[in-house]
Amino acid sequence: MTNLESPKWFQDALEQKPESHSIEVDGANISYLTWGKKENPGILFVHGGMAHAHWWSFIAPFFAKTHRVIAMNLSGMGDSDWRENYASELWGKEIVEIAKYEKLTKPIIVGHSLGGMCSVVAASQFKDELYGLVIVDTAIMPPSEIPDKFDFKIKANKTYKSIEDAKLRFRLVPSQGNSLDYIMDFIAEKSLRKVDDGWTWKFDPTYMSIFNTDGFKARQAILSDKLAGLECRVAVFRGEKSMLFSESASKYMRELTNKKTPIIAIPEAHHHIMVDQPLALISALRVLVTDWDHSKPAKAE
Repeated sequence: MTNLESPKWFQDALEQKPESHSIEVDGANISYLTWGKKENPGILFVHGGMAHAHWWSFIAPFFAKTHRVIAMNLSGMGDSDWRENYASELWGKEIVEIAKYEKLTKPIIVGHSLGGMCSVVAASQFKDELYGLVIVDTAIMPPSEIPDKFDFKIKANKTYKSIEDAKLRFRLVPSQGNSLDYIMDFIAEKSLRKVDDGWTWKFDPTYMSIFNTDGFKARQAILSDKLAGLECRVAVFRGEKSMLFSESASKYMRELTNKKTPIIAIPEAHHHIMVDQPLALISALRVLVTDWDHSKPAKAE
């Protein structure tokens, strides 16, 4: 629990302690957290790059009365094992394997950023077995806007003498100025692990090697094809002030889904919506899930 002053809703959410589990997927232990009864419909939350399952720990409990809720750690991040090589297809398989192992009924995947990319891949592997997919500020760009050069590198994780020193260095990528301090403090602490000479970040920096110019272009093309071919319901949430999700990307993604996918802008939210507008994200998800339970899915023409 964070030491910073936090509102009651946040404290109450964290008091709903999840159970911890793990399964093996292609030689790596993939850890995840669960809330709610197994017989309820399922919601599976997937975090973004360099993040972890606890980015959802104050979101997931709001759905635990009606759903079996899961927040997972992708390989190379959080409490899951590291791999020698990473790929979107493999991360997608990890999502699918957890959902199948938990025997989720009417499963909905909610993926943020990198987790949204992996969730599109997972949804394509599910085919019509998936009840719905919610993509949270993950932009699939029109081919004309894909940059000629895209290299995103992270240096090896530094070790800090104390957890307090490490938390002071915690940063969002990309940065944003309106993040809630008590949420930042909480996720920063959950991002760290103890090593012999201090504290260091949990994520494997080598996973970023897939984010290079050739890999980015190829991945965008694959994601475009997979999104266009999905058979489940799809909705997209974007931060209204997100620097990563343009209006042209919104238009392109709607066209890929034959204009049957709502693109919902969360007011005052940047890329990391759960860090600056968590209650708005919860409300939007609640409305969406309720609507999906009381309406028929739109079919492609």
